[in-house]
Amino acid sequence: MGRGRGGGGAAGAFPPSLPRSSTASPWQARKRWRRGSHVAFVCSAGGPARVRGGRGSDRGAAAETLPRGLRGASRWSRMSGTLPAGPGADTAMEAKGLDGSPTDLKLVAHPRAKSKVWKYFGFDTNAEGCILQWKKIYCRICMAQIAYSGNTSNLSYHLEKNHPDEFCEFIKSNTEQMREAFASAFSKLKPEAAQPAAQDPLAAKATHSHDSKRQQELTAAVLGLICDGLYPASIVDEPTFRVLLKTAEPRYELPSRKYLCTKAIPEKYGAVREAVLKELADAAWCGISTDLWRSENQNRTYVTLAAHFLGGGPPGSLTVTSRCLKTFEVPEENAAETITRVLYEAFIEWGVNAKVSGATTDCGRDIVKACSLLDISVHMPCLGHSFNAGIRQAFQLPKLGGLLARCRKLVDYFQQSAVAMYMLYEKQKQEHVGHCMLVSDRVSWWGSTLAMLQRLKEQQFVIAGVLVEDSNNHHLMLEAAEWATVDGLVELLQPFKQVADMLSASRHPTISMVKPLLHMLLNSTLNIKETDSKEISMAKEVIAKELAKTYQQAPEVDMFLNVATFLDPRYKRLPFLSAFERQQVENRVVQEAKGLLDKIKDGTYRPPDEKLYALPEEPPVKKLVVASTPPAPASVINEMLAEIFCPTGGVEDQEEWQAQVLEELSNFKSQKVLGLHEDPLKWWSDRLALFPVLPQLLRKYWCVAATRVCAERLFGSSANVVSAKRNRLAPAHVDEQVFLYENARSGAEAEPEDEDEGEWGLDHEQVFPLGDAVHAGLFGIRDGAFL
Repeated sequence: MGRGRGGGGAAGAFPPSLPRSSTASPWQARKRWRRGSHVAFVCSAGGPARVRGGRGSDRGAAAETLPRGLRGASRWSRMSGTLPAGPGADTAMEAKGLDGSPTDLKLVAHPRAKSKVWKYFGFDTNAEGCILQWKKIYCRICMAQIAYSGNTSNLSYHLEKNHPDEFCEFIKSNTEQMREAFASAFSKLKPEAAQPAAQDPLAAKATHSHDSKRQQELTAAVLGLICDGLYPASIVDEPTFRVLLKTAEPRYELPSRKYLCTKAIPEKYGAVREAVLKELADAAWCGISTDLWRSENQNRTYVTLAAHFLGGGPPGSLTVTSRCLKTFEVPEENAAETITRVLYEAFIEWGVNAKVSGATTDCGRDIVKACSLLDISVHMPCLGHSFNAGIRQAFQLPKLGGLLARCRKLVDYFQQSAVAMYMLYEKQKQEHVGHCMLVSDRVSWWGSTLAMLQRLKEQQFVIAGVLVEDSNNHHLMLEAAEWATVDGLVELLQPFKQVADMLSASRHPTISMVKPLLHMLLNSTLNIKETDSKEISMAKEVIAKELAKTYQQAPEVDMFLNVATFLDPRYKRLPFLSAFERQQVENRVVQEAKGLLDKIKDGTYRPPDEKLYALPEEPPVKKLVVASTPPAPASVINEMLAEIFCPTGGVEDQEEWQAQVLEELSNFKSQKVLGLHEDPLKWWSDRLALFPVLPQLLRKYWCVAATRVCAERLFGSSANVVSAKRNRLAPAHVDEQVFLYENARSGAEAEPEDEDEGEWGLDHEQVFPLGDAVHAGLFGIRDGAFL
């Protein structure tokens, strides 16, 4: 059966009744024919196609082409009166037109239709109910003809554009259909869970409420990410983070930023604070480190206070533990007084007022004055700060300063010129040298200057080859004498770098290493040689003077370092001291040990584990005498005899205790010297029963750190791109953030940083750690949330 518009022709043929213009193109003729206002296709059993009735004279011509029995079938022809109603009129379809009159088309929906949209559309059929054209459908509302290609998108668009009321009805019915489909699918997947959910709609929400176990676990994980990973609390407001958690656990309700900042983080701070308080209560002695640092983005100055002590490990072992106590803001005016007041309040708050044996700080005027006002017995200079101060002074010498300026200018040329960079790369390939860029330094850290000079030294001949071919920049080339000075500076600074590496990698107290390292540097590295140039000789002199002034001018600091070194089984022979000085150190050890025994007797000092160390309550001899005497009746005569013949606390007690300490000291000196790569704390832990007194003295000296905590890493110059977000911490919350992070990092590896230097002026992995593991990586803080 033909489906075209022409009689028995292909689809799209012109009706035979339409006149063709000799001048008009086929397209124009087709367009003119399609402009007809009334459309009515009629199909006969023999297959002639129905045609439209057009305007004017075309309308009558169109009517004449219809079969006689079907001329009255067109609804639009009956309306206009052009065609009379004939017998074919009773073949009209059931669909209604715009005016409610029946049409002559019998429309049927798609046989496999599922969408509700087919309620408003259908295909035209013949008398036997066969669909005439599968690519043409009609709107049941306006009888408009619409192309159909297998989907219902254009049908929905037609409803939305021309019939908004029906379109709203279709959307509503379609939504209900989808809801029913989803309900049916879920009921098939979990039939046993569907019924309780329908009975109790609050059950699912209660399962993942704030009190549920799973909710608490996930919230604790998010809190750990923020506190231990130094992410901002505002991360919970990030859409991508919320999508991540919804994907992992769709029913999890992410806590709000306000909940984290006002409840979760303060509660965690309180729990960690209680644990630290217990550790400090069990510690006999502690050393503190205070660091004054400045946040450039915040334009605020802070002080971070940390405590270091021997303890916190399993029973019967000695371990170094470091805990952050407080971080507070310092105003620009009356800074020393403010630091003194807050530190004193912190000592009282943490219960360490009578336990502080020493403080490690930089040489800042305000910090030094605060330590003096607090009457701290030992004020230990920071070794890293002393290194940096001496080396920076050497770099400021006129000739060295000019040389470093020329080196920076040379490096900047290769880093800023693409042509120079390409030529450097080509020269490196020609010379079979590894491809590497030149390194620029930072004025504030000597380690970056050393890295720059080392790279220039390695690439000296490659750089010379590039500049020889570049006549415009030949003046950047260093002279032979300048290259010799570069070599001398690298040779001078390399031992300092090795010292920093060794201290950074150390897992045990470093205070006992300060004096041996200073002796090595002052008497070997900084010793002026005949082959040294004038510039190198002056640099050595400046650095040596700064180190000597820092550590040797204070007698108390010098003696403290000597005792700490003597108690280290690796350095106990003190070869850098004279016989008289070594005897002074031993006398100091005996005096301090006797003082500890006196305090134990008086009850003013309690060892961390009295049973473990078995410290005698009285001299051994007297203890044996008393133990061997049978108990006598309590009488006045016996008490009088005991006062005469068994005195305690007198001169004899002191002599016997001194004999005990001397015996223990002699035993310690007779032990084999420990290897430099072995752990001295393990050595002492294995011999606690053999030495009951000296480990107590060890706790007092080895709790003082050799270098301060470089907390300026928290808000330093690295990662300035994100510093605006990282450094918006309110002062009231800086303490919580730093406290939780540092105390959570104990025993963990540091967070990596890309371009930052630390206390030593080296890359972050070379920075001296806080305690066992908390080092400079923690100072790449990311929090901008506590506003």
